Amino acid sequence: MSLLLDRGPAWTVTLDRPERANALSADLVERLHEVLDDAERVRPLALVLRGGPRCFCAGFDLGGLDRETDGSLAFRFLRVGMLLERLAMAPYLTVAVVEGAAVGAGADLVAACDHRLAGPGATFRFPGAGFGVVLGTSRLAALTGGPGLVGGRPVLAGSAGGLVTGHPAALADLLEGWSLTDPTARSALLAAARGTGQQQDHALAALARSLAVPGLRDRLAAHASRWTAVRAVPTQGSTDRAITDHTTEENA
Repeated sequence: MSLLLDRGPAWTVTLDRPERANALSADLVERLHEVLDDAERVRPLALVLRGGPRCFCAGFDLGGLDRETDGSLAFRFLRVGMLLERLAMAPYLTVAVVEGAAVGAGADLVAACDHRLAGPGATFRFPGAGFGVVLGTSRLAALTGGPGLVGGRPVLAGSAGGLVTGHPAALADLLEGWSLTDPTARSALLAAARGTGQQQDHALAALARSLAVPGLRDRLAAHASRWTAVRAVPTQGSTDRAITDHTTEENA
């Protein structure tokens, strides 16, 4: 099982691939799409996205990279991009709760949500620029006021600017307040706080253009090799160690 789903007035979706630090395999991405399909029909009060206590999500799973092609990788990235845009335009409130490391596409999942609650041990890292994939870049820049978080260095929750909107302890009050909002006004409130559908189209178009550059698999392999070569030995108990303990390759 790659995720856990708790259905209530607000749904809680918990990524559950601890053996791969919750990295986004093709299967996990499709399971998340299926949850969003169900949520579009049911229209819960909110959807809360969680990961593990040490690692929220290690990003795009590069396991088995030698069996991938440029085409299969491009398709997988596009499915992740579509998932981000579906979260960003969902007809209900979305909340990410982060306690540990959120890397690459995993950090993009956080950025796509309306509220982004992060504990003091949470870190964010966006290495996509290192291999030329434009995934969630414009949204991240809009939230943080520029490209400062792009580049791959870990950033603590307290230094992540507009990416973080609160602490996980605020979740119950946040959901209670949203439940008291006039249901007929919720759609308008969400629309006012989000970008337009045209902006979502531009994000997917930019992603597709970046994926169309030949050599995607080679760029990912080179990025993974560079990371392995330059990675310092993490300190015991660090969030980077949580990723290293559970994965054999760097995730994007």
